[in-house]
Amino acid sequence: MENIGINLILGTGLILYGVYMLIARQIAPEKIKKLQYLKQNYSAKMAQSIHIIGYTITPIIAGALMVIADFRS
Repeated sequence: MENIGINLILGTGLILYGVYMLIARQIAPEKIKKLQYLKQNYSAKMAQSIHIIGYTITPIIAGALMVIADFRS
């Protein structure tokens, strides 16, 4: 068995975090404190956009790139 790389571990964690935030935002958005803070300071649509990009899309993409980098090495 090969050694598990740090990129694989962190990448998988980021992907899971992004998917978790996607699901949590659909099931119980009122429990996400960061999203509620954004809604207080911006419109609801802008807050959703910021949260989706910052806490769902970016972690999933970064995680995927890290996993790919681990398999290429």
